[in-house]
Amino acid sequence: MSPVEVKHAREAESSKPSLSELQDAFQRAIMLGDDAVLHNLLDNSRTDRNVLFGVYRHAYVSRLVEVVRNDHPFLHRYLADKKFDELARSYVAARPSRSQNARWFSHGLPEFIEEAYPNAIHIAELAGLERALSDAFDAPDVPPLEMADLAAVPVESWADLILEPHPSARHLALKTNAHALWLALKNDETPPPVESYPVAENILTWRDGSTPKVRRMSGEEAMMWKEAINSVPFGALCELVSIYDDPETAPLRAAQHLQTWITSGLLAKSASA
Repeated sequence: MSPVEVKHAREAESSKPSLSELQDAFQRAIMLGDDAVLHNLLDNSRTDRNVLFGVYRHAYVSRLVEVVRNDHPFLHRYLADKKFDELARSYVAARPSRSQNARWFSHGLPEFIEEAYPNAIHIAELAGLERALSDAFDAPDVPPLEMADLAAVPVESWADLILEPHPSARHLALKTNAHALWLALKNDETPPPVESYPVAENILTWRDGSTPKVRRMSGEEAMMWKEAINSVPFGALCELVSIYDDPETAPLRAAQHLQTWITSGLLAKSASA
């Protein structure tokens, strides 16, 4: 090879995109329809690169749509195939997959819906409720706090008792009747008309044993829960409950909320005084 040929070969080699550049171009082609990457692909003996890449692009997007559908079965049922697929494809285009684990791909769907479709808050909240239940199922296996653990706490230390939520527990403040929509879909019933609430509905999701669960919380319980998970000691929680409603029955109400949390497995065993 002559020096000129060597020079040309080196120039051709240096002009080739790096692996990361090729990966970026490949992703842009799949997600955004930018076909610049086709210049780096080859035809085969049966068809050209456009057809080959088109098949791959369709299969890739369809697979991600399927992932979103599997993670949100009730949202899929609520919207039906056409509208759900349109939503999922919009999400796939706007939020390219950054993880090799498909489990986390649809995790940002509630926020995407809230941003892209601000007039469909009930859709975003329904997706958020499904996500919270999926997260509850996948949460770490941490031993729950039991009544026997509290019995071992000296009476004089109760005021300083710090409660820790179980990793599976999540509090949701819903502006719409997304919980009622979810319940209807879960029970194979016709979903009720969409409602917006002047005061948010407090919903708690968690895992009891191996079963994800969801229930409503009263305003008082939700207030106490939000303070408890921010490491406010039990004595201060009782004071807050007394401000919320009848001071005379506040200690009893606070104790009842605490008992409910313990029997439901909502607290972790690492509570401390």
